[in-house]
Amino acid sequence: MSSDGKVLFVSSIFRDLVAVSPKFPKPGETISGSDFFMGFGGKGANQCVMAARLGAQTTIVGKVGDDEHGEAYKKNLVEQGVDIKHLGTEAGISTGIATIFVESNSGENMIVIVLGANGRLAAEDVTRAEEDIAKSKVVVSILEIGLEAVEMAFKLGRKHGVTTVLNAAPGRANLPAELLENVDILIVNETEAELLAGLPATTPEEVKACASQLQKAGCKNIIITLGAEGALVVEGKKEPVMVKCPKLESPVVDTTGAGDAFVGSLSFFLSSFSDMSLEEAVRRSCAVASLTVLKKGTQASYPSRMELAICCELDRRLIIL
Repeated sequence: MSSDGKVLFVSSIFRDLVAVSPKFPKPGETISGSDFFMGFGGKGANQCVMAARLGAQTTIVGKVGDDEHGEAYKKNLVEQGVDIKHLGTEAGISTGIATIFVESNSGENMIVIVLGANGRLAAEDVTRAEEDIAKSKVVVSILEIGLEAVEMAFKLGRKHGVTTVLNAAPGRANLPAELLENVDILIVNETEAELLAGLPATTPEEVKACASQLQKAGCKNIIITLGAEGALVVEGKKEPVMVKCPKLESPVVDTTGAGDAFVGSLSFFLSSFSDMSLEEAVRRSCAVASLTVLKKGTQASYPSRMELAICCELDRRLIIL
């Protein structure tokens, strides 16, 4: 059965400044780029927009600065259908900025972020959104904001019986036990899994060992994303399952934001399809994320529900909606 799922994102918000070049510069080297553009990013906001484009009812809790980037971002979120009543504006500080370098030959990226207003998102801001958390089916957060805000989001989610999803990115070690105990689903990539578990994750067996260690830390359900290879799903006491990404014929253009597309898609499926298994939700989310690397940009590469329907019609191997 499908239903109109509500998802609340306690989010980071960054304006993307993107430079494209054939290769990455070496330290001290200046090279000529081929393209520059600005976009909308921030892990949490990206995930929120992806969920909204698929049809979720989304609400964002976050902060922007009182500058042109903040105003542009608010307008963008409203256009995407996101509820911004809990999006605050901070005076005297910039909106978060992400400087992104994209290597056109490979589609790979390097990113430097400046937190700006994201650093001022506090637990009190999340508490003011408790009523909306209680009405949601899923609450999602990331680690580009203060841990106090993340912890409060999941405490309130657990209080109201809402599914809590932590994308532990950017990666860090030694997350508080009181945070992890309120997480229903933990999502990390290989690098983040290594940091959080304190173990290597360079082989399939090592990745499984990381997942086992994270379960011992208090997380029942673990998803370790593996880029183009797909994701490892460890659900409770079930055997780990490797979910493969579909193999697409078109070349990779830009991998920026693909991981966020996965998380946003997963939140949509979890909130909107009560009878869908976690494994199947991950499979469909991998398919959505795979399509985003075929276009440049972050949110600009995210397909709408209608665009996905067309993709599925053209390629019968894709089962998404």
